[in-house]
Amino acid sequence: MPAGQRRRAVLLVEDDAVLQGALARFLELSGFGVVAVATADEALAAWRTRDLDGAIVDLHLGQGSGRDVVVAIPQPAPVIIFSGAPEESGQLERLRPRTRLVPKPHSLVLLIDTLKAMLSAQPGSAQTAPPCRFRPAR
Repeated sequence: MPAGQRRRAVLLVEDDAVLQGALARFLELSGFGVVAVATADEALAAWRTRDLDGAIVDLHLGQGSGRDVVVAIPQPAPVIIFSGAPEESGQLERLRPRTRLVPKPHSLVLLIDTLKAMLSAQPGSAQTAPPCRFRPAR
């Protein structure tokens, strides 16, 4: 990273402690700063008090709703929905621009590639990352 440039920081909202730890480590190894939380309330507080560039949010949390977190994050910050709920995710992708689904079971490479593309794209430009076309088999 060039001198004087800050590492991009992302909010990771995942209530499964094992998965949260693995995702946080993979994000850090990929060059991101990570603020990891397990509840919707913690996520909203972190977004208000930290300098964050984007978020990765599981929709089904033990405490609170990931959906509430997704809609509360202000534009133009990118949000990746990291969830096994493609129907609900699709609704949120239509409701909130710069929101994309990376479905569970997960591809960490797809997650990182989507995050990097969304963070590097200018809001409202033609370069904004396209919606993820992968959907889990039913």
